[in-house]
Parts: sequence; structure tokens; C-alpha cells
Amino acid sequence: MSPISSAGKRFQMTTIFVTGATGVLGRATIPQLRASGQTVRALSRGEANDATIRALGAEPVRADLFDRDSLSRAVAGADAVLHLATRIPPSSKMRRRSAWAENDRIRAEGTKNLVDVALDAGTQVFVYPSFAFVYPDSGDAWIDAASTRVDPIDTVLSTIAAEREVARFAASGNQGNRRGISLRLGGLYGSDLPSTQEMLQLARRGVSMFGGAPEAFTPTLWVGDAASALVAALDRAPSGLYDVVDDKPLRQRQLNSAMAAAAERRRVFSLPAWLMRIMAGPTAGAFARSLRISNRRFREATGWSPAVRDAVEGMAIVGFADPSVPTPRVPASVRMGLWAMALFSVLGGTLQQFVPHSFYNDFPGFGMHWVAVDGPYNEHLLRDLGGANLALGAVILFAIAQPTAGLVRAIAVAVLVTQVPHFVYHAAHLEILPTTLDRVLQTASLALTLVIPLLVLLRSGGIRQESKTLTAQPPSADASAAAQQPPHLVASAH
Repeated sequence: MSPISSAGKRFQMTTIFVTGATGVLGRATIPQLRASGQTVRALSRGEANDATIRALGAEPVRADLFDRDSLSRAVAGADAVLHLATRIPPSSKMRRRSAWAENDRIRAEGTKNLVDVALDAGTQVFVYPSFAFVYPDSGDAWIDAASTRVDPIDTVLSTIAAEREVARFAASGNQGNRRGISLRLGGLYGSDLPSTQEMLQLARRGVSMFGGAPEAFTPTLWVGDAASALVAALDRAPSGLYDVVDDKPLRQRQLNSAMAAAAERRRVFSLPAWLMRIMAGPTAGAFARSLRISNRRFREATGWSPAVRDAVEGMAIVGFADPSVPTPRVPASVRMGLWAMALFSVLGGTLQQFVPHSFYNDFPGFGMHWVAVDGPYNEHLLRDLGGANLALGAVILFAIAQPTAGLVRAIAVAVLVTQVPHFVYHAAHLEILPTTLDRVLQTASLALTLVIPLLVLLRSGGIRQESKTLTAQPPSADASAAAQQPPHLVASAH
């Protein structure tokens, strides 16, 4: 690569060592490095990785982040290290803290090992992609790494540890002959990312992962722009900690609208915050924070600018890239009925499973007691009932996400099988309730649990699978100026 000038400095590199080459960032970044004339060596742990790395134009090198000898051999002779390795658990396991153990080890211990061998090898540059969701909830205020202290949740403490290792690398140099750069990236999205495709498929079924905190700003970043930022950091960023996000931060309600547009729907329905917490555990809290992050410092330091300004443009590109997909058309009455049944099942099951004694004594609340008047307390029975209701709620939520006529009918029949005898029993034992108001309200509410699944069953024939093809031109992804960025952020840390 030819030398590139930045703030009076000229940096010359020819060989880059990359970890995480077969991951999302590696697949996007290595082709850009090769196009700029770099020689790329990439850590590989097996033959399957070898083939993928060669296809990207890089040279596979067998090594292990936790084997210092193999790592030293792999890094020897490299001018720069690009540490992209992660092991983010699948969404189904994110709520379990133990699922993050390997990712924590890669970030903390793996980064330390890599910094140590890079220092021994005389490597000049070390770049690490960190995570932008480390700041406290900041409302509408503009924030960045120079002006805002971190307040990370437990699962991202390891990325802060990795940032410290990169700072140690930078501090080891004399007169700026070593550079260590950490980039706090926004949530990555792109046409080829499995996570983005999953979100798009959910949106096509009317469900969004965004919107639990509608006014919160959520930092995002097009994956191609993340790759170009990493290349810019290698080439010309001074040592430091920078934020790399889309030019225009969006609120979650705006992300919802962008998802709906990409899915060609008028609207999508957000999963409630409490359900997100059940599904994602502590990680859900970080995504509910409002983080209006500026990329200005990195732009000024490197001249980098994103090709995709914000997620409205980005999700339009995603939607255009996947225009013809069988899309279920579900009558509004069916969708509303499914949501109502899911709410009843999940809410009731949660109370029965986790606070059974309170459910027994206080249900339905408002000074009324419909359970305690009908026999002694039995914790085992209530917890079993709670588990069954939560399982039914999970199946209903799956049907909301991926509705078919057969599945929806089966759910409606299953609910009727449980609720018809339930209604009959209580209708025959109204005398145990203390007041006429209790009897009227209980009968009406139980009747509703029959009407809703019956309506869903009768209307389920209206569910159709349709294919839609976009005819519009794809949106432009050209670079934009620093639109809607703050004029200035205080440079000194708190």
C-alpha cells in the first residue's frame, strides 16, 4: 500500500494479520484490504476456514488465540494486526450469562495474548472493533468516547478490557511509532447478515425487535461502512478510542418504520420491553438505552464517511436486495386474536410459575379474589399450570412470527380444548364468588377466552402466502456529509 498522510503522519504497511476472518466483519473487510494492495494473513483453525480465507484472497495461518507459540509464529512479520474475532451467542441463548463465556475469553484473554505477541514481533498498528452499547442512557444528548464515561452491562465488560489492552499497545511505542485504535461500532446490519435477514423476516410477519423504547436512539452501522472504517483506522487513524456509527442516529420508532418499509408493510408491532427481557436477559437492557452517538471525531481524524447515512437508507437497500419472498397475509382479526391469546398465556403463566402464592391470593386484583375462594393453595399445581401456559404462549408467539393456516387453527383448537371446560366449571360454581359483580366480571372474562380463539379459528382461512416483487430502483448508497451531527462535542473526558 502506498503511504497515506494524516495530520502530518505517514503510515506504511504491507502485511496485515487478521483474526475472525470468516466472521461478518472479516468477510466484509478482507476484500477491501486486498483491493488496496495489502497482503493479508488470517488466523485459521481448520480446513473449512482455510478454504473460506483463500476465497477471500487471504493466506490462512493455523494458530490459536490461547496458544502463545502458534500465535507468535502467525504474527511474525506483520506490520499490523486487525483483531476481529468474536463468538456472540445465538439469540436463543443470549439470556444465559454462561453463553457469553467464550466471547468474553476471546475479547479479554485473547486480546491480551495478541497484544503481547504483536509487541514482541515489532508490529506497528493494532486495531480492534469494540461495541458502541457501553454508554449510560443519555436521552437526546449527543455523546461520544471523549465526552461520556462508560456504564457497560456485564456481557460487554470484556470489550472494555480489550480496549485497555489496545491502549497498552499504543502506550508502548516511542514518539508515536506504534498506533493502537479501538472503534466502538454501532449495531451492524446489511443485506448479507443473517441477523438482518432474521429481522426482515420477522418484520414481514408484522413483528419488530425495535420499539420497546420508542424514543430511544439506537446506534447502527452498515456492515460495509464498518469494514471501510477498519481500513481507514489501519491506514491513518492516530491512536485512540473512536465511535463509528451511521451519520444520522435514529430513534427506535424510526427504526420500526424503516423495518416496516423494507418488509412492505404499513406497520410492524414491537415486542414489549418485558418480553424482550425474558428472551434476551440482561442484554436487552443495553438496547433499551438511548444512545445518540456522534461519529464526528473519527471522521475528522481519518476523512472516513459512511456510504449509507442511516438505517432508513440501509433497510431500503436490504429490502430491495431480497424483494421476492413468500409473505403471509394474515387477517387483522386473526393477528389481534393471536396477540391477545399470547398475552393471556404469557402473563398468566409468568404469575403462576414465578409468584404462585401471590397469584392464588390476589388474582385478578382490584380487590377481587377468584382463586383463593375455590380450594386450598397448591404450589405444585400452580407451577405446573404456569409452565403449561408459558409453553402455549411460546407456541403462539412462534405462530405470530411465522403464521400458517394449519398452525393457527391448531392453536385456536388447543385453546378452546382448555377453555371450554374451564368456562363450564366456573359457570356451574358461581356461588363461591362473594358478590354479583365478581360473578358478572368472571363470566364475561371467561367468555372472552372462548370468543377470541373461536374468532381466530373461523377467520384462519383468510391466511394466504403471497410473493411480492419490488419494481422501484434501489436507493443510492453514496457518501453523505456530517448531516445532523452536533457542531461540537467536549473533547475532555468526564
